[in-house]
Amino acid sequence: MRIPHRLPSRFALLSLPCALLFPAPVHAQTASVTGTVHDPSQLALPGAQINLDGADVHLSTVSDNTGHYAFPSPGSGSYTITAQKPGFNPVSLTFVVPAGTSLTEDLNFTTLNSSSSVTVHAAASGTSAAGYYVGTVDRGVLGDSPILDQPYTITVLPSDQIANTQVKNLRDALKYLPLVQFTEQQGPEIIRPATRGMQGSIAQNTRMDGLAMAITGGNPMEQYQELQVENGLGAPVYGPANPSGMFDFVLKRPTEARTTSLYLEQDSSTVGTAWLDSGGRGGPHKMFGYRTNLLYGDGTQFVQASRLRRRLAMFAGDVRFTDRTTLDAHYSVYDIVQRGYPGWFTYGQNTPAGGTTQNPAPDFILPSAPDPTVRGFGQAYAGVNLTTQSTSVRFLHDFSPNWHAMAGGLGQRLDRFIDTPVNVLTNNAGAYRQSLATGFAPRFRVESDLGYITGTVNKWGLRQNVVLGSEGYRFNQYAYTAPPAANVLIGNASISDPLVLPAPSVGLPKNVNIYQSAVVEQQGFNLGDMIYFPKYFAVRVAASQDFIGVDNNTLNTTTLAQTRSSGSNKNGVSPSASVMFKPVSWMTAYGTFASSLQQGDIAPGSANVVNANQSLDPYRSKEWEIGYKTDARPLAITADLFRISRPFANTVSYNGSTTENIFKIVGNQVNYGAELQAQGTLFRRLLIDAGFTALNARLNDTQIAATNGKRFVGIPGYRTGTYSEYRVPGVSRLSVTGAWEFIGQRPQDDENLHRTPGSSEFDLGFRYSRPLFEKLATLRFNCQNITDTHYYSTIAAGDITGTNASSNTAHLGLPRTISTSLQFSF
Repeated sequence: MRIPHRLPSRFALLSLPCALLFPAPVHAQTASVTGTVHDPSQLALPGAQINLDGADVHLSTVSDNTGHYAFPSPGSGSYTITAQKPGFNPVSLTFVVPAGTSLTEDLNFTTLNSSSSVTVHAAASGTSAAGYYVGTVDRGVLGDSPILDQPYTITVLPSDQIANTQVKNLRDALKYLPLVQFTEQQGPEIIRPATRGMQGSIAQNTRMDGLAMAITGGNPMEQYQELQVENGLGAPVYGPANPSGMFDFVLKRPTEARTTSLYLEQDSSTVGTAWLDSGGRGGPHKMFGYRTNLLYGDGTQFVQASRLRRRLAMFAGDVRFTDRTTLDAHYSVYDIVQRGYPGWFTYGQNTPAGGTTQNPAPDFILPSAPDPTVRGFGQAYAGVNLTTQSTSVRFLHDFSPNWHAMAGGLGQRLDRFIDTPVNVLTNNAGAYRQSLATGFAPRFRVESDLGYITGTVNKWGLRQNVVLGSEGYRFNQYAYTAPPAANVLIGNASISDPLVLPAPSVGLPKNVNIYQSAVVEQQGFNLGDMIYFPKYFAVRVAASQDFIGVDNNTLNTTTLAQTRSSGSNKNGVSPSASVMFKPVSWMTAYGTFASSLQQGDIAPGSANVVNANQSLDPYRSKEWEIGYKTDARPLAITADLFRISRPFANTVSYNGSTTENIFKIVGNQVNYGAELQAQGTLFRRLLIDAGFTALNARLNDTQIAATNGKRFVGIPGYRTGTYSEYRVPGVSRLSVTGAWEFIGQRPQDDENLHRTPGSSEFDLGFRYSRPLFEKLATLRFNCQNITDTHYYSTIAAGDITGTNASSNTAHLGLPRTISTSLQFSF
């Protein structure tokens, strides 16, 4: 396993950006080196022999009973620290101590094996000891690459942080990626992730180990090693996609040593969960590897009479034919039943109300968010049933230490039954009409492929990292015959008096006459070259030649025959070019331009939309970005400025009709913004992961005076998030955890006449580990939304141009929720 290179701290050079985030001054008069020694289970390890060697310095010490060591005043300069203890591989670390700086270097032993030693440059990647910092990611067809050498903003949520924050679904996971947002669809399990104010597509923007997958279904985070996110436009690397970022879910794979962890969890009221994660290797020369994740959870959530049931079976295995060739595969099936949760609210214009001649002023205004724990905003018999099955196979081969190849494929099926309550606001007193959701695709199928060859060429005094690859997918969307109104209408209530209402007397709706409504086939051929010049500069150019084909189908409800109604075949090039300036090896400043062909959006399934469930022709987005990043200690800093533009599709009147609409391109969405993130450990005990986004998202050229140039509905101008851990002194292995998320004001309507106030959410918890019966036991406790703030997690746009009655949506945020887990590691 490659351990990312961590370079010495240059705290003085980082003082300005650090001071902006953390104004408290740091005073250090004498250079010193301190840290903690850990065993492979991250327990503090006493009695380790530690040597510090420099040009004129040779010091020795032994870690104390808490694993701590210290060299109080070795002076500034370059040093090598080595640590040894019987039963473990030696550890060696090289770094520079600047004058007057105190440096913290934690040392992590690995279990003794056939290797005589191991050299590391930091704590294990992605662990809490490393501040959850990850230095290397798998970048689509580019293979493994250091984040520092990528001219994009890239953030990672590692498995240790997923476990320590007790994350279970994608909605919760994105909370700990402060530069990432989401749009909730039909509940907290069905969301579309986003960056920079751009919403992602169903399959264009999400990958599993680099292979395209669908996102709007059940997605358990327990089966993933990492979630890697590239902000903005990534088509030149991944193929045609929305400019909303690329989200790569990295599966857990077999471990080198045998590991087993059993998690016993309880969430909110009575939801109990048991989760087993086991991996290892066996056979001659450890040729065969395995990884298993089994999970079952069931109980009542925060609403009385609600139901949450989760079941996961995930199996991954590999065969190492040689030390250069590996074949791996995985299969997972995940099923979730979620009933009784609050439905979402819709609100829009009251057409007779006064306003502009082109767009009536909104009369139905979104009220303050109510208490989501009150029964009546949802119904016990309504919600979602989601089943996701995924299978993938990959072949990996190393021709040499510098040349690598991978070829793989993935198949996925998502089955979705959605009848969540929809609460349509009917006046400003909070009255609403409640009915069951219909028109959402009951099934998706994805078949995707990925292959690449990467290598390093050293010639003419230049170093080049080159790549040749291909990736694509076939996306199949299904539709069904809409149920009669009698099957979906529930009744009337109000926010001040929500009611528990009976199910429709004629019965609940069903997914009947399912047919394949649209097929999108996409294939790209990728070529990239990263050129490192002898000093300071690097240039990266990449392009994807893309082919997109779309077939739209309709169903004859009498004969149930499916026929092709329309289609298109388009192709084009998605290029990008970047220039990077690297004054030192641990710092990069860059500028990037990218242009992307992308799959057309799919029309909504409403009965009055003439092209319902059909895909539009492809179109193109563009992005400019400049940024700065560093991985120096104590904080890794990322900062950027960006501009993204994309055509925007929307539902408008069809040929002037008052009863029929059409989904088509209307105007452009243009987003300007800035992002700042800091990640690392301060004062040896305080872990910080903080991010801030300032965003100006507007619609231009809408041809409607009332909405042209207005801010995009539901997107805040400012958003920030901070996660922190504090290692309590004097109590070994105890950490206090906390998080803060702030969402700024959000426009409620197309004309920006009304705004939802900003809101803050605070979390507080702790984590404590200790040996129990010679096994490591870890207790985790977390209280989300400790102040029980009522807020909207999502406010999303309906008909942005305002040419017909808008139907914007709002989803309630989660209430105060307590999660407790006990982990046993074997």
